[in-house]
Amino acid sequence: MRIVEIRTARGLARSGLPEYDYALNPYLGCLHGCRYCYARDFTKGEPGDLWGEVVYVKVNLPDVLAREVRTARPGIVGMSTITDPYQPVEARYRLTRRSLEILLPAGFRASIQTKSTYVLKDVDLLFVHRDRVDVGLTITTFRGGVARLLEPGAPPPRARAYALHVLSELGVKTWIFLGPLIPGVNDGEGDYAPILEIAKKTGSEVILDRYRPRPGADSMLAAVGITARPDRSWWEAKSREIEARCADLGVVCRTAEEEWRAAREARRGRGLDEFL
Repeated sequence: MRIVEIRTARGLARSGLPEYDYALNPYLGCLHGCRYCYARDFTKGEPGDLWGEVVYVKVNLPDVLAREVRTARPGIVGMSTITDPYQPVEARYRLTRRSLEILLPAGFRASIQTKSTYVLKDVDLLFVHRDRVDVGLTITTFRGGVARLLEPGAPPPRARAYALHVLSELGVKTWIFLGPLIPGVNDGEGDYAPILEIAKKTGSEVILDRYRPRPGADSMLAAVGITARPDRSWWEAKSREIEARCADLGVVCRTAEEEWRAAREARRGRGLDEFL
């Protein structure tokens, strides 16, 4: 693993996802090295080429962000959209925490998605600002061998479930990103049913998504013998199957496509684009 310190000219960026007004990525690259991750194909240079081995750290991000919040209109900040905000380098640099300490008192909302239990290091901050934050944990399966194959550098799924329990008990809104699902790899009932049980116990909403082929992710999966080409009929049947189980459990569950449609409708009323 190699860590490179860089300087950035910008912190907040226009989000490509409709549920967020801004994206904030303290790091480029991700040491979790997940083989299915779309972010590799959106990360230029060494961090993308050597996915899971090299991370660039935006060491001056807090200073840049402190200037930006003085003039930027408060909105929803996705943390992070092309990297994990709580990957191992956060233990040293604390850029995610320092960013939250700037954003939340300034009236911004933060939506955090991670695979790391390191998010619990910031539980004090998240508790104080629980009316302005939500935390999503990605869980793709509880089968240890499959998880290690797909997510070689990420914390074990059971540890992520523990983080959900802690956060939800403190009143922080939690959700589970159940995906990406890959046909024949992690889409069986034995994969998703235990995750839905955790969602029920923690009061977490569930967002389902399928693997979306991209060159970089395809090559990483191919390296471990996985060829993933999800078709529409498989996804329609699988999402209905999981949503039916969610309904039985009383768990709020929707696909990423449904989430995006709802977010686009909500975004129309927020009028952020002119400020970005």
